[in-house]
Formats: sequence, structure tokens, C-alpha cells
Amino acid sequence: MNRIRALAAALVIALPIPAALAGCGGGSGSNSEDPNQVLKETFNNPTSVTSGNLNISLNGSVEGAQSGNLTATITGPFQGEAGNSKTFPQLDLTGKISASAPGQSFGFDGSLVTTKDNAYVEYQGQAYEVGTTLFKKFVQAYQKQASQAQAQGAQNSSSILKQFGIDPANWLTNVSNEGTTDVEGTNTIHVHGDADVQQIVSDLGKIAQQVPGSTAQQLTPAQLDKVKSYVKSASIDVYSGTSDKLLRKLAVALTITPPASANAQVSSVNVNFSITLSDVNQPQTITAPSNPKPIRDLLGQLGLGGKLGGIGSLGGASGGSAVPGGGGGPSAKYLQCVQQTQDVNQCAKFLQ
Repeated sequence: MNRIRALAAALVIALPIPAALAGCGGGSGSNSEDPNQVLKETFNNPTSVTSGNLNISLNGSVEGAQSGNLTATITGPFQGEAGNSKTFPQLDLTGKISASAPGQSFGFDGSLVTTKDNAYVEYQGQAYEVGTTLFKKFVQAYQKQASQAQAQGAQNSSSILKQFGIDPANWLTNVSNEGTTDVEGTNTIHVHGDADVQQIVSDLGKIAQQVPGSTAQQLTPAQLDKVKSYVKSASIDVYSGTSDKLLRKLAVALTITPPASANAQVSSVNVNFSITLSDVNQPQTITAPSNPKPIRDLLGQLGLGGKLGGIGSLGGASGGSAVPGGGGGPSAKYLQCVQQTQDVNQCAKFLQ
């Protein structure tokens, strides 16, 4: 298991950006639009994506003495409320992870379902109900943060990034229009480019600095150069709807060669992470799973009931009530703070 953990850690280090998307769909056609203009329209598109089907896939491999492979996926529909970005979306997402190293293997799968008034976790074929009380508190906190973001002009994903002074279009250099490609039944313009690693890392540093409770520091030019020196190759592919310029796919292929040393366990890391959006803004139906058990049963099974304080006492459709300080520790204090203030930023100090 230590090998698998090392593999996962190496892949996390190697993937500092929401990255790559393996191509899927039909053949290509010609298109003469300016690729830079396509990127500008795509990442500044005022149209919100409120529903559809999400497919995220990560495939990574580590070469060297500590070799191995990891695959992870998140798939399923989501349904928000058109014209109201403050509403927490309904979801039915299934996550799967598999990893292997010499003589070892690991696998996990589970689901998260959120309806209008409750949330459920599915694990090993059994659904567990979070409860309406806790879910309501979470939604209230989410709505408060969404209202604050909206007041600052963040009405879509691109404007949220712009609050940090970030434009994803600047993450690509040497761009080219590769023509049209079918993505899950939608005709898209395929724009390919090299990934500007320094720009991406610098932008992510800006975001990290503004995360509540963060102690992250902006990297110096020398540090950025060092990070870039580890990247052997990095490319980004953007697939934008031909008629609406909505992002349908974002792809990055990444190969990293860590610095050589006498006891180096990893010689190279290859990462392909994919995200696909289909049935964009088409109605999705999310239903609650059958015969759920209270979430405390799952927490007890995983040995987390006492560590998570009040969460472990919740269950049933009424949601129960949290026991202030139950179990102690940062998680319990954070939960109690959110329940009282509905302010996740203010409560983040308890997670430090």
C-alpha cells in the first residue's frame, strides 16, 4: 500500500492544474476561425452552464523504481436552476479509483447524490442519508458565498477567475485551429496549444493565496523557472461549441521528469486528466436512492464517527441535531461554526 500511496502522491504533485482531456467523438472537419478569438469567446462566455452530464477522467503512470498506475473517474448528471447561480445544484455523481503497483492494488467506488432538500452518499452498494438539517446548513452557507460572489460580478466561471486576475486563455501558447470535432454529439472547434507552465503555476498561486486560512506564498521567478525545468512536455486542447462557444472539453497532456538524485524513486510521471460536458443545459432528473441508512452508520463503519463530532450524531430524514463539540477536534469546531454563522470563510480558521 505504501507504493500506491507514493504513486498517488506523485500524480497529485504532477497535476497542479485542472488538466487534460483525452479526445473522444467523431472525425474532424475544417474551420478557419482565429484560435485566439475562439479562446477569448469561450473563456469569457456569459452563458451559464446549469445542467448536463459531467465526465472527468484521470489516468496517470509513474516510471522508475516506484512505478505504478492510477485511474480515477467522476461521472453523472447535474441540474441547477437556470438564472439562479445561488442555488446548489442537484447531483448524481459516481466516483471510481483504481491504483496498482508491483504486488499491490487498490480500488474504490462510491456516489454522491444531492436532491433539493437532502444529500446521500452511496458506498459498497448501500446509500446513507446525510439528513435535511445538516444539508440545509450547507446550502445556506453555499448561498451566502454565492451571493457575495455575485455581488462582486462573478456570474460565471470565467468572471470568478477574473476576480483573481486570471484568464485561462493565457494558459496556451503557440495556438492553432485544428478544425471541427464531434464531442458527444456536439460540433466543436478544436484549439490546440502548448501549456504555459509558468503562467499556470503563477495563476494557481494567486488563487491559493486568497483561499481562507491559506499561508501560500507567490512563487518567485527563480522558483517558477525551476518548476518549468521539471516539465518535459505539456499541451492543452480546448473544444468549444461551434455555434455557442461553450466549453465542451478541456485537455492537458503532461509529462514531468523529477530532478535526478542517487535515491530517486521516480524517473518520470505521465498524466492525462479529462473533463467532458455533454447534454449541456438539457434537463436532468436526479432522484434519491432507495432505502438509505443514516450517515452515522457509514461513519461508524469507517471509524470516523467520534472524529467528526456532530456529524456522527446525524441521521434520518429529520437530520437529527449536532452535538456541539462532540468528539472534539478541528472538524467538529468547523461544523459547529458553519451551523451558527453559515460563513465558511470565517470558519476556515478551525481547519488550520
